[in-house]
Amino acid sequence: MSIRTYAVNCNDAWLNTEGDDISGSYVKYKDHQEVVAALEAKCAALTAENAGIKSAIPESRDIEDDNDNMDDVSLAEDFGFNHAIERMRRQIPETPTTDAFLAEVRAQGVDAAIEAAKNLVAQEYEYKDFKAAQSDCCMHPGSDLVGKVEMTEWLVDFAAQLRKGGNQ
Repeated sequence: MSIRTYAVNCNDAWLNTEGDDISGSYVKYKDHQEVVAALEAKCAALTAENAGIKSAIPESRDIEDDNDNMDDVSLAEDFGFNHAIERMRRQIPETPTTDAFLAEVRAQGVDAAIEAAKNLVAQEYEYKDFKAAQSDCCMHPGSDLVGKVEMTEWLVDFAAQLRKGGNQ
């Protein structure tokens, strides 16, 4: 999610610019409000899902234990611990918004690794950028360069899979 930036010329007319252009240091209030509203809606959905999860977990209760030599297994059996955990697990609702949010967080981590890998490949093989290294792979089919470029390309696919909800 991003907010479009604008630059202002001498006549106070808005000029569209994309990205983090230093001359585009202004945003329109309406654009800002749309992004804030979308983020607030996402937070509200996450809050509702997580409230559902919390409500599925029963209140804890004190257990009097006068027997100091009771082992964990018999304690669990006596108080139905395993059964209680299984019941709680079944009562936890589906959480698609939370799952999507966490998938995006995971994918952003992979995106950071992709950028680091691209820079590393370009520097290690003395190319001006990753695209130049990519296009040069066919000239050096048996080199380490090919493997590193392919791994970086695989990471791009992996990030896309994460965003779709795969490999959780």
